[in-house]
Amino acid sequence: MNVYQAIDFIQNDERIALLKLSNHSHEPEHTHNFVELVYILRGTGRHQVNDQTYKVQRGDLLWMNVGDRHSFEDVEGMEYMNILIQTDFYNRQLISLEPDESFFSQELFLEFHPTLQRSSRQIRFIGGSILELEELLETMYMEYTNKNYGYRAMLSGYTTLLLTSAFRRMQDNLQNGATQDIQILLPKLLSYIEQHYASPITLQDLAKESYYSSYYISKMFKVCCGYTFTEYVQKVRLREAKRMLLETVECVGSIGKSVGYSDKSQFYRLFKLYYGLTPQQMREQHITN
Repeated sequence: MNVYQAIDFIQNDERIALLKLSNHSHEPEHTHNFVELVYILRGTGRHQVNDQTYKVQRGDLLWMNVGDRHSFEDVEGMEYMNILIQTDFYNRQLISLEPDESFFSQELFLEFHPTLQRSSRQIRFIGGSILELEELLETMYMEYTNKNYGYRAMLSGYTTLLLTSAFRRMQDNLQNGATQDIQILLPKLLSYIEQHYASPITLQDLAKESYYSSYYISKMFKVCCGYTFTEYVQKVRLREAKRMLLETVECVGSIGKSVGYSDKSQFYRLFKLYYGLTPQQMREQHITN
């Protein structure tokens, strides 16, 4: 069994590494001397951690402590992000315990200690929390890859936010438990929206895709996501528009059309409402930074 060392993956002055991986048909069992988080972006598979097997899909965040044995099997179209963290990331305040104990145990996360002691290695995000987590991870990834001035401080803050969000979701999963149909159905519907957001998309389309009534799907979105189906689609469209603004030189009007807004004024209005800046202002701000 391979034993991965932090020195081979993580720069000593960064204490953290973020990687995007895809098309891995099989990841052999291994262990390591750092903490590893894995977030499933697309696809499905099985993840073996020590002697426990987890079926994984988009929205699942997995965490492995120092010394944990783990591997991927039966992978289908999987893309995922790895967050590798040295145990002294927070200036040696971050203490990683034995594999069978809690994940992090120090003052920063002390209030979550009872939850961590009962935790699973799999944390399932559902509904709107998936988009929020993926936006956070993408921001972290851009900070890590661009390495602009002050990126280490930014990564420290974002990592704290990531872990706190994960522990909150872990606590919610333990206290409430998500029903089986929502766990299975919702990621499928979210993936459908991701693939079709640029075209007119309705609740009736999702009803045909899932064999559930449009009324049930509408209610599920409101309960699980905290906002309506229409608001969710807008979040997906505007998130993609922001990415294109920052990563391409395509004109603003074309970007609006490509994410599903044929009305330029509507696109500007919704973008500014959501981000507090017009598309052009966001692009100019990014360039000057």
